[in-house]
Amino acid sequence: MVRKGLIILILAAFIAGGAFAQDFQTMAKNTVSVDVGPTFVGLGFNAVGNLLPVDDLNGNGFGIGAQFERQLSRNLSAALRFAYLGINMGYSENISGADASLDISLSSFSIEGHARFYPFSETFFLDGMVGYASFSSGFSGEAWVDNRREVIAFDASAGYLKLGAKLGWRITLGSRGGFTIEPSFGYYHGISLGDSVGQQFVDNIDGDSETTEILSFLEQFVFVGGPRFSLNFGWRF
Repeated sequence: MVRKGLIILILAAFIAGGAFAQDFQTMAKNTVSVDVGPTFVGLGFNAVGNLLPVDDLNGNGFGIGAQFERQLSRNLSAALRFAYLGINMGYSENISGADASLDISLSSFSIEGHARFYPFSETFFLDGMVGYASFSSGFSGEAWVDNRREVIAFDASAGYLKLGAKLGWRITLGSRGGFTIEPSFGYYHGISLGDSVGQQFVDNIDGDSETTEILSFLEQFVFVGGPRFSLNFGWRF
């Protein structure tokens, strides 16, 4: 009687395991998506620029992200993500009859590796990230002082190790794959692998504290780290 019960339990375990494996074998394992979160940041930078403590500042930008995710099991997946964000800003001022102008271009690209855990197998996920980001800047401008033209030209770039975590939802409209929507939010932190762009600006140009604070803010909370909201649209197959 005990032997028969043990055999039944073993058979049940094999049947359940086979059903689980078959379900994983037939599920859609790949997801390709585009993240429009950076796009919102780029398009909305003009409004953000108006909040910064600088007068007569205007800006525009563009950003985009792309991601490929591979399902490793029902509960685990790995993803590779690329992202770009570029912003151009113009600043002009007239002080005591002297005209001054400055054009600033800021851009970053990043490559990230993500590990995801789906505690309920499908929709809700927890995400851990490690990656690399490069932040570049270019400054060019001129000022007329005592009828003399002063020109400024300066480029700087810095690399960062990125760490982060987020949570989100992968919503697939089809039962075996298809159109997918993925909202997620979290926080990224950048660790400079050398002198930051703000520090390079101070070292090469007599930058004031206000400019340095702005550059540090943009590095840590816009281009490399800070709160992150992503909205991916893609296809699962």
